[in-house]
Amino acid sequence: MFRRTLLAAVTVLAAAATVTSFVAGASEDNDAPAVWPSTPVVPEDGDGPPDPLGQPPGTWEIVFGDEFDGAVLDRDRWDDRSGAEPDEGRGNKGNQQLEWNQAANCHVGDGELVMTARREPHTSAAGERYDWTSCLISSRFEFQHGYIEERSILPAANGFWPAFWTWQAPQVDRQVETDVYEQYSAGSRELQMTQHSGGQDGCRWKVPFDPSADWHTYGVAIEPSGTVWYVDGIQVCHTGATADAPTNIISNLAVYAQRPPGGGTQQAGKRVDHIRAWARR
Repeated sequence: MFRRTLLAAVTVLAAAATVTSFVAGASEDNDAPAVWPSTPVVPEDGDGPPDPLGQPPGTWEIVFGDEFDGAVLDRDRWDDRSGAEPDEGRGNKGNQQLEWNQAANCHVGDGELVMTARREPHTSAAGERYDWTSCLISSRFEFQHGYIEERSILPAANGFWPAFWTWQAPQVDRQVETDVYEQYSAGSRELQMTQHSGGQDGCRWKVPFDPSADWHTYGVAIEPSGTVWYVDGIQVCHTGATADAPTNIISNLAVYAQRPPGGGTQQAGKRVDHIRAWARR
């Protein structure tokens, strides 16, 4: 989620639905299939605990999750602030974010979480003025290695920065971050997938579908041997870099200062069907 100079590196684009390495040393065989399924894969509802989409049954054991079946955000599972946001855990204008995050923008109902970014002013206790409010959730659950997954619909409007990622747990004194995806909605056909820990590696994936048009499942396996990214259960990127300390899971909808929403845009939303985490059996 944090901007890095490595994200500005020049990429060499291949065919549609490819993954483009943007860090020296990233594998060349990280391409998605040449033809992407026309219909997103829908996770099956079974009698037992769910498996990560596309993973062999019985490989992973679920250890955390939220199906957002209630009427409010579950505060036993989630905080609405993060140590990644230096202004009271809710704002980070130094990271090109225009929004102040607050629970009022996180609505749970009808089996989903709706994160809404609204054009409304807020001034923090430190005197920092924000022109937008939005939603960020950070898990109370911690993990270092495992598989995490989000099923979501991303915003269509330009100027937004939805992401699903991890950030070092409060007791960790250094940056440990895995970005399952970041999407800058002004360039909505690209997802950035980054392992900031270890060797700092990842991919820019040219998305062969509209992320705002339907539900898609975004996952990552973070293991001692490396990090592997999946979309709709299909591997799209991998690297040998991996997390080296415990982290929390974060999902959010930021407002991007470099390419802000147009003056006529008053709000945008990210819809989340579920967030789950597994440990290797």
